[in-house]
Amino acid sequence: KITGAEALLRWRHPRMGVIPPSRFIPLAEETGLIHDIGRWTLWEAARRCRDWVDKLQPEPGQFKVSVNLSARQLDDVSIVEEVERVLDEMGFDPSFLVLEITETAMMNAAPELLDDLSSLGVPLAIDDFGTGYCSLSYLQRFPVDVLKIDRQFVGELDTDPHHATLAEMILQLTSGL
Repeated sequence: KITGAEALLRWRHPRMGVIPPSRFIPLAEETGLIHDIGRWTLWEAARRCRDWVDKLQPEPGQFKVSVNLSARQLDDVSIVEEVERVLDEMGFDPSFLVLEITETAMMNAAPELLDDLSSLGVPLAIDDFGTGYCSLSYLQRFPVDVLKIDRQFVGELDTDPHHATLAEMILQLTSGL
């Protein structure tokens, strides 16, 4: 059963092949192009989500499409209006869309902006949890619905007992919050 998908960007360059986001996203953020790229990604993910919701007919919350927001997008309060426009135009329950924000970007975002995004009914996810410098006190403050533990902690769960212990501790801590 398909329960979700994540919008992942890859740049297919005609001579250099597939360029990973770790190489082009920082440049897009530096030049300001991230706003156009992020807007396009949000709308394209929402269009695909609309198609899948129409075909799969899931109940709200039983299927999700995740979209990453960059730190620079969170510097612009118009992101809330953009997400609201997407939801209005696509006409699906906001729970079908998840906005993923890295731990560091979430810490630096205005709390009001996060509250405004959350108030739209769109679940917020902390992406790459454990790689930033998030104080545990922030976890209580964030309007977070999903926590994605970074792959460096879960990549070896079955072979490294330290990874399994750490992941278990993170799950216990966050479920208690």
